[in-house]
Amino acid sequence: MLEFTKILGLLVFSTLKFFFSPSAALLAGHSFLETITITITGGYAGFVLFFFAGKFLVAWWHKVFKPKKKKLFNKRNRLIVNIKSKYGLLGIAILTPLILSIPVGALLASYYFPRAKRTLPIFFVCLVVWSFILTSFWSLFIDS
Repeated sequence: MLEFTKILGLLVFSTLKFFFSPSAALLAGHSFLETITITITGGYAGFVLFFFAGKFLVAWWHKVFKPKKKKLFNKRNRLIVNIKSKYGLLGIAILTPLILSIPVGALLASYYFPRAKRTLPIFFVCLVVWSFILTSFWSLFIDS
C-alpha cells in the first residue's frame, strides 16, 4: 500500500512539476525505466486533464464574461504571444515541461489550439523526449 501511495504521489508531482519529478522518482528508489514510465504517465494524464478542463473553462468564461476589446500587454503576455506567433503549438509543447509547467501549457494549448488534431500527439512526444532527457540528466547525480 505504501508503494502505491508513493507512486500516486509521484504521478501527481509529475503532473504539476514535471522538471523535478524524475529526480524525485529516482530519489524514491525507482529504476530508470520506472522513472520514465511514472513521469510520462503523470505528465500526460495531467496534460489531458488540464487540456479538456481548459477547453471547458474557456467556453464557460466567454459565455459568462463577454470578451472585452481592450488588450492588456505585460511581459508575461508578450512572452506567450511571441512563443505562439513564432513557434506555434510545437513551441508551447517543447517549453511546457521545462518552463511553463503542465497545467499552464495545457491551458495555453486549449486556448490557442482547441481544435488542433495534432495537439495531444505532439505533447505526448515532447513529454516522452523530455522524460528521457531529464531522467538521464538527474540519474547522473543520483544513484538509484
